Amino acid sequence: MIETLQSLRFVFVMMIFMSHFAYQDIQAFEAGGDCGVAFFFILSGFVLSLRYGGQIREGSFQYGRFLKRRFWKLYPLHLLCLVFFFVVSKAILDWPVLLNALLLQAWVPEPDYYFSCNSVSWFLSSLFFCYLLFPFAYRRVSKWWVFLVLVTYLTILFLTPYDQVNAILYVNPLVRFADFYLGILLCRLYERGYDIPSPKWMELLLVVLLIAALVVYPSMDAKLRNAPLYWLVLVPLILVFAKGQGFVSSWLQKKPMLLLASLTMPLFMTHQMLIGILFHRFPDIPVVVMLFLSVFTVLVVSWIIDRFILRPLGRLI
Repeated sequence: MIETLQSLRFVFVMMIFMSHFAYQDIQAFEAGGDCGVAFFFILSGFVLSLRYGGQIREGSFQYGRFLKRRFWKLYPLHLLCLVFFFVVSKAILDWPVLLNALLLQAWVPEPDYYFSCNSVSWFLSSLFFCYLLFPFAYRRVSKWWVFLVLVTYLTILFLTPYDQVNAILYVNPLVRFADFYLGILLCRLYERGYDIPSPKWMELLLVVLLIAALVVYPSMDAKLRNAPLYWLVLVPLILVFAKGQGFVSSWLQKKPMLLLASLTMPLFMTHQMLIGILFHRFPDIPVVVMLFLSVFTVLVVSWIIDRFILRPLGRLI
């Protein structure tokens, strides 16, 4: 993966981390959570297209092998977190748990299902659906297909009741596919080649625009918060930072940032459970201490999982 985009993964996963850090007087950073999720769906479409697009065009793409690699990349960590959840919470086996184990929970528009067990795993449920459609979507990039996806998304957005925004616009795999498809379009544009005027200032401008989008989030219509609010910022942001020519990119390419970026997936999958445990065990310690303790714990656990489980498993596969 392009180094700057790899490091941006850590930046956005920390936004998601803060969206779950509601402790004492600190409110959850909901804007960061929605923004981070949209970023990862778009980036997934972009990165997969960059890696496999040539094979699809040449006819050498192996669909079964692709799905097998995606499965082994996601499922062991998901299963590990699910087992940990069972041990800690002493949960019972029921339908929400079964669907969670099969990564089908995002298809059921009920919070007890799509946010069951390790609740962030709904993302994997929707993401794997995007993986299933990836080669077919990649071959269908044209004005008509873009128009169809956009019109379908806007129609669903308009028809969605406000009490179903989470179930449909935030979680549902069919709807989140729009973000993923946008990533595929971005990769096509990236591969055509383009020049960035004043990359240093362009990167800084996009950072400012991203902050502005986060600031206006609370005043936006609930239906626009999940993705459309951020599309206008995330699309140029990914394209510009993929070039890696500005001041911010030089910082993102440093080794400490790349090391942190390598922990993104275990950090994403474990952070909410670990934060919940720390909140329960230490409900009265100062906010700053809790924040430091939470970040430190999540990073250490993520490093252990990456170093001693995911990497050896990756080499084995």
